[in-house]
Amino acid sequence: MAIEQFFYNHPVFRREEFAAWKNQTHTVKEASVASALRYYVKTGKIITIRRNLYGVIPPNQSADSLTIDPFLIAAKATTDAIIGYHSALELLGVAYSSFGKFTYITEQKSKPFEFHGQWFQSVSPPIALQKNATTASSINIINRQGLNLRITNSARTFVDVLDRIELCGGWEEVYRSITNIAIVNIDEIIEYCLMLNNSCLAAKVGYFLSLRQGALSIGYEKLQPLLNAKPDNPIYASKHNREKFQLVKQWNLLLPESVINQTWEEPYADL
Repeated sequence: MAIEQFFYNHPVFRREEFAAWKNQTHTVKEASVASALRYYVKTGKIITIRRNLYGVIPPNQSADSLTIDPFLIAAKATTDAIIGYHSALELLGVAYSSFGKFTYITEQKSKPFEFHGQWFQSVSPPIALQKNATTASSINIINRQGLNLRITNSARTFVDVLDRIELCGGWEEVYRSITNIAIVNIDEIIEYCLMLNNSCLAAKVGYFLSLRQGALSIGYEKLQPLLNAKPDNPIYASKHNREKFQLVKQWNLLLPESVINQTWEEPYADL
């Protein structure tokens, strides 16, 4: 494969992928890989996005005018990156708002970085998944511009965004976004939620599923495992701020009144 074909097939690529391609025909020293990458950066063929991550500059663009799909960058930010949280909502087409911040899940240490005005941040997988070596649970592979990207599926995304409201724009953004999920595997939502072994999260997921029992055809018995996992005592669903909270007795969950009544203030006012 010629270098032009590699660049065509890899609009965003990692150093490891380039090295693997170079080694297809014969073993290449690391110094040779580094030298080749420096050459292609210098000649305007590629641009360095961050350490070990590169973007291809098409013939009709320059480094200054280059536009790279941020989801490709997030998915290639680390070797094990999974697009998640609000970025997964966006890629699934259900997010209420679009952000200039992109979130990927990784077990590797990965500092936040900026590229062309867009911000990329890493999040560690939930501890329960790390302990059980199940961090890749409920993942879909989608093809975007010829690259296979890993993304949390709709069931896991539903749970994850309720787990980390602060990563996803606040209560209104999360509520409106998960309400846009028209088709979802309820059994998988519950199974994944229980894997995280978090009573507060079980209550949150159960409460929001109960709001959509009719739309999603959820029978009462479906929610019983989440009811069994709810907190023994009332617990706040999010950081307690100046907003008034109200107890939802069925779930032992203290939720902001604005969430229960769906009376939203200015966007992200509760962050």
